[in-house]
Amino acid sequence: MKQLLDRDVSTTLAKLDKAMPSWREMDEVRQRVIANMCFNLGIGSATAGTGLLGFKNTLAAMQRGSYSVAAAGMRNSKWFGQVGARGVRLCRAMETGVMPS
Repeated sequence: MKQLLDRDVSTTLAKLDKAMPSWREMDEVRQRVIANMCFNLGIGSATAGTGLLGFKNTLAAMQRGSYSVAAAGMRNSKWFGQVGARGVRLCRAMETGVMPS
């Protein structure tokens, strides 16, 4: 089971590296937020508005370092309503740079 999870995580990280190489320039906490969202949503497509890449304005805010704006974009999404408490934790982590326990 762990091997399957490890493979899925590796695949997700590789997709992020290909589609959005600048994500590796962010601090570790925000990288974890992005990876978590991508694992849940899939990489998707910016043009189709699907998956992580569908969060165009949110991702642009992240790349500018506007983490409060990015967190607001995350909160104002269908994804946020679907993931419950995890969404609250990830938004807080995006905004503060600290992963809540």
